[in-house]
Amino acid sequence: MSKSTKRQRKLEDMFADSSTKRIKENDGNTPNSDKHTVVHTTTSTVKKIPEDDLEILRQFDLDMSFGPCTGISRLDRYERAVRHELDPPVRVLELINLYPNDRQITHSIWRDYTL
Repeated sequence: MSKSTKRQRKLEDMFADSSTKRIKENDGNTPNSDKHTVVHTTTSTVKKIPEDDLEILRQFDLDMSFGPCTGISRLDRYERAVRHELDPPVRVLELINLYPNDRQITHSIWRDYTL
């Protein structure tokens, strides 16, 4: 029995990094068959969240006067605090609306812990 010569696919082959692209370049001195492959990385389009904004969210999570924060999103907790007239910081709602798809913003610091 002979071993199969087919190359096994690697994980990085299946999930290629979308932030890189390969470009064939020719410096003019080499024939087309000797082109060099150059990898250019694109700049990230993800917004960088300022550390002071993250600190505001952490303090909101740690302030028990707004009620428990495990098992619910920050928006749910914020809305519950407003319903109970607990006067949560408006900046928390602004950040949630500014980054609606970022789990670092929308979920509490306890999001990775089970109940």
